[in-house]
Amino acid sequence: MIVKGLHHAVDYLGGMWPPDFSILPRLARPLVETIQMAITGTSLATVVAVPLSFLAARNVTPPSITTPTRGVINFLRAIPTLVWAILFVAIVGLGPLAGVFAITIHCIGTLGKYFSGGLEAITPEVKEILEAMRVDGAHERQVMYYGLLPAVLPLFLGFVLYHLESNIRSATVLGMVGAGGIGLHLTQTIRLFKRHQTLTAILVILGTVLIMDALSWQIRKRFLS
Repeated sequence: MIVKGLHHAVDYLGGMWPPDFSILPRLARPLVETIQMAITGTSLATVVAVPLSFLAARNVTPPSITTPTRGVINFLRAIPTLVWAILFVAIVGLGPLAGVFAITIHCIGTLGKYFSGGLEAITPEVKEILEAMRVDGAHERQVMYYGLLPAVLPLFLGFVLYHLESNIRSATVLGMVGAGGIGLHLTQTIRLFKRHQTLTAILVILGTVLIMDALSWQIRKRFLS
């Protein structure tokens, strides 16, 4: 059975070559939708996750607040993005809006987890600076805003860039359940057995991920070095 399955796999993959590049103009709009879903979802999640992480960090907020906040964060990140997408497709209908909501909700949980961990892992040098600010009479809000936040911003930026790359791939998969983007086009070509077009869509997705990875590396090199 395994040998037979491998034979069918080789036959299917062989039938995908060569790619049909004539459909590239039709892929432009779905590709833009996919990128927009990832960027919008990651941006919205970051805006919410930053203050949420302060509420979840044990060295910043009392346990009466961190415990329920961590519960919310764990709930949001425990449910996969794909499941959130299926849920939002049922709520708001087919299209990229469902994908944006799915990415945002799940990413709030994951970024909130990483951000709060980063806040709790501040170095002794940063702790000394924060304590010195308190001794000099700075209010706790000033200590957080002018002392702690600048210290962890490079770490936060690294997490955001990593999740943006990941969400590009997630947005592609979400299109397969009706959330729009190039994933929807890929699903249609697979169902219609248009193998040459399927390979073209896969190559476009691969190229997009590689470009985003290169851009992310350049940003890290500029701001985190």
